[in-house]
Amino acid sequence: MRDNGGGTVIGSEIVPAKVATARRNVTDAGLAQYVDIREGDARETLKDLGGPVDFALIDGWPLASGASLARQIIEIVAPQLRIGAFVLNDNGEPDYLEFMRGAGSGFLSVTLPIKRGTELSVKVS
Repeated sequence: MRDNGGGTVIGSEIVPAKVATARRNVTDAGLAQYVDIREGDARETLKDLGGPVDFALIDGWPLASGASLARQIIEIVAPQLRIGAFVLNDNGEPDYLEFMRGAGSGFLSVTLPIKRGTELSVKVS
């Protein structure tokens, strides 16, 4: 962000110790002004990202029942992405892929041969 003239990296983490470590690391790196770390459940903390987003990394996991966390998060974040934004997901949960590849999703999506399948998508509408 600093080298590209600005912007903000927004992260969400539910584990307080991880939040404290992340904040310490970005402060030590001199990058705190470019980072907004939101503590809590991403389904709540990411409801308002404050403007159009260019890139999202969705790292969720399957839940015992219902939609995976990745699916729930992309449904919250997708309307906040600008046209041309990229989304990366490293778990490729079936319901996440169904959403991203579904007719009318507004995304073009492809699986990259990284790990068990890393999904790269671009918002086209």
